[in-house]
Amino acid sequence: MTASFDVYQRETTDMITAGPTLPSVFGASSPNQNAADLITTGFDLSVRWNNNGQLAGKQISYDIGVVLSDYTSRITKFNNPNKLLSNYYVGQKVGEIWGYSLDGYFTSDEEAKNWPINQSFVNSTIIRSPGEWSTLHAGDIKFKDLNGDNIINNGKNTVDDHGDLKVIGNKLPRYSYGINGSVRWAGFDLSLFLQGVGRQDWYPGNNADKFWGFYSRPYFSYIPKDFESQIWSPENPNAYFPLLRGYTALNSGSELNSPNDKYIQNLSYLRLKNLTIGYNIPQTFIKNWKRNQFKIFFSGQNLMTLTNLNTKYIDPEQAIAEANGRVYPFFKIYSFGLNVSFL
Repeated sequence: MTASFDVYQRETTDMITAGPTLPSVFGASSPNQNAADLITTGFDLSVRWNNNGQLAGKQISYDIGVVLSDYTSRITKFNNPNKLLSNYYVGQKVGEIWGYSLDGYFTSDEEAKNWPINQSFVNSTIIRSPGEWSTLHAGDIKFKDLNGDNIINNGKNTVDDHGDLKVIGNKLPRYSYGINGSVRWAGFDLSLFLQGVGRQDWYPGNNADKFWGFYSRPYFSYIPKDFESQIWSPENPNAYFPLLRGYTALNSGSELNSPNDKYIQNLSYLRLKNLTIGYNIPQTFIKNWKRNQFKIFFSGQNLMTLTNLNTKYIDPEQAIAEANGRVYPFFKIYSFGLNVSFL
């Protein structure tokens, strides 16, 4: 067995990023500049083991290797004296996701009507709706008033005054790993490669239609197969999604567009990236082709993915790559073949 373990700390100075947040009257976004320093700590682990022996009177050999790595980064310098959450700030853990806490759904229209907490800051789409739908109803989301002021908002959007926000996750990958191994026995050989991420958080983007469905754009032509069963109704009060209202995941300042601790997703996954099985045909079956080798094989790519992502229609690596999961999908690929070696 061989193993290696490295622990490191890296300092990055004068990192190129958007400069300090500018007043809106400036009329343009802050230009990129060498504006930030950060420090990264992490580790890399690699272990490999191989052996051989006898199985059913025949020689068997096998080996397996595992790699695991992790890192975190913190900002150590940035010109943001008020520590606005909309930009880097000293002490920030890179990748932080700030959001709200939810407290279930309103169980009746009466409860929603008499709700003492002002949620208008996160209910902009509801407020703009016509007629009776401009008010809260049974099945709409209740937000937790974490600071006790009876108003749901982000305060001054700073570290010292963040209203009802809290850190609900981190979008950087943690505990990335890979596993590869092979076995050879009685003319058979098998090799496999698995990869994955132990933890990574993702809040679906406003156009993540394969997750939000009609809550984003009601006119989307794509409808997830099991979507109806996940929508709140009096007969389905514990549904995953609230009362169906269009655009509540699309428009800023709306309940589903506001990151929260219920709909944040865990992108951890384990993927069987490759599996190859081969068999060398014994010479007794190919007498007329002596001293030549024939091997039949099967190979598969992306055969299995285990994930905690709460949708069947977005791959975790799609979500890692783009906030709306709108990147080219991963396909399962099967290959069969015959290798002939002329000796």
